[in-house]
Amino acid sequence: MSASFHPYAPIIASASRRPERWRLFAAILALFFVTIAVGPVFYTLIGLAAPELRLVAQGPGGSFAIGTTPGGLFTILSGFAITLLAALVLARRLHARGLRDLTGPAARLRRQFVSVLKWVGPLVFLAMVLPWDTGAEVQISENLPTRAWLFWLPFAVLGIMIQITAEEIVFRGYLQSQIIAVSRSYAFGLVASALLFGLGHISSFGQGAEFFPVIWATGFGLLAGDLTARSGTIGPACALHFINNAAAMLLVPQASNLSGFGRMVQTAEIAALYTDPKVIAFETILLVVTWLAARLALRR
Repeated sequence: MSASFHPYAPIIASASRRPERWRLFAAILALFFVTIAVGPVFYTLIGLAAPELRLVAQGPGGSFAIGTTPGGLFTILSGFAITLLAALVLARRLHARGLRDLTGPAARLRRQFVSVLKWVGPLVFLAMVLPWDTGAEVQISENLPTRAWLFWLPFAVLGIMIQITAEEIVFRGYLQSQIIAVSRSYAFGLVASALLFGLGHISSFGQGAEFFPVIWATGFGLLAGDLTARSGTIGPACALHFINNAAAMLLVPQASNLSGFGRMVQTAEIAALYTDPKVIAFETILLVVTWLAARLALRR
């Protein structure tokens, strides 16, 4: 098939309107500033105005837990709307690109999103509920009673949708295509945007556990970027991202990290989980399998 008829060609064409390198670097720096400066100010103001929406709570032994209440976790997720708005403004001002230039055609996006959701969702749910031996010593306890969990579920879905839409528009819709336009290399654009996405997951878990989220997120970025390039929209990547985050936050999250919407919680330490070879293998295999399932869904 001719490159001009490739589904991804219109997005790359829009990114090529203003391919100057300084514009790309300015966009990356501006998004970085929004993330490290504007976002924290927003979260601080929300916490002062409504203490029940604070992100951070003090856990046992003086430790700090992040997003362990429904209100706190919703604040974290909804705060990604700031990054989304910044990306839309920067794309318009610096690169003359509108929303459709970043997402692909709306009708195709919705169709692909639903298709991947139907194929990958049940697969991930099955993987989460089956009694796999993931290696770590895990104790599970109730976090939210069923009625409370159902009450918060619409807020959780909304918050996760805001988060994943923002990240997919920024990294796959905007930066990936813009890097491709500047470098004239699809491979470089996919890898560079995936690395930026991975670096956004740097943490301070310690004991070597800080490396796995970065590596996993970089791998996710590569696979999500591949789906975007194949489909010509961010729909499949959004579906894969939504399923991953919903499964991680809604079912049995780790108790001290982003567990506010969890029906149950598990008490294994993050450092133990992210350095356990069985956990790493399970998460890696699940990521690759879901990517393959998403590719199959796009062929239907």
